[in-house]
Amino acid sequence: MSVLTVRGGIPYVVREAITTTGRKVRVPFYMMHLKIRVDTAPCKLYFTEEDFNADVNYVLIPVPSASTPYGEWEGPVETAHGTNVDLWLRGSGGSSDIELVAFQRRG
Repeated sequence: MSVLTVRGGIPYVVREAITTTGRKVRVPFYMMHLKIRVDTAPCKLYFTEEDFNADVNYVLIPVPSASTPYGEWEGPVETAHGTNVDLWLRGSGGSSDIELVAFQRRG
């Protein structure tokens, strides 16, 4: 059994409208956790450029509703040297107002 020790750090925050054309998000450090909230339309999250270009293998972040009251997705997304460190986002069904918070991986 392993124990996760969080030693703090300043999260990286992106707040903007993501169109249906989409774009790459470059996080300036290696991540250990990611949280994304949407407001106006669902948003697709891709972990590789190939998946983004083919529009496959994505996580769909839902808008707030009775079943998803905060309209968010979060989870451990760990990146390290030599692995894919970028994210790609695309609005689904319209421009999506997003708030992305990436937490730094340390140690």
